[in-house]
Amino acid sequence: MATKRVPPTPIAADATIADMIETLDKPVEYVRRVLEKLERCKRAHGDAQVRVGVRGRAEAPNYLIEYVREDAKTRERTTHQDAAYSGSTHRELAPHHIEAAASWSPEEMNITAVSALIGRLRNPRAPSSQVSNED
Repeated sequence: MATKRVPPTPIAADATIADMIETLDKPVEYVRRVLEKLERCKRAHGDAQVRVGVRGRAEAPNYLIEYVREDAKTRERTTHQDAAYSGSTHRELAPHHIEAAASWSPEEMNITAVSALIGRLRNPRAPSSQVSNED
């Protein structure tokens, strides 16, 4: 019996993990594994953020972990790539995957945002912290 090939769900060019929650196969597990990689990067470099791959499977997109360094004299912030990971296995990808800039969303999520996201996924009925726009 032949199986139907389901067309891949397109990923928006500027997607973040939060944008893709509805399409992920196992959202809690996926975000938990990404958060593990972010925490490792933060321990090593003092900062961590993540970008999703926009050319793969929306059900388990690859992701790129980065960190930002600020020059003490010029205050210029520079982003450095830490590692890219398979979204389905969460194993590190070969370095040439990082260099394909068109593969990664320009939008990132920092470790704080990903931590908040997994909290909402694990406890969807908890009152969410509303951000006030009163400036």
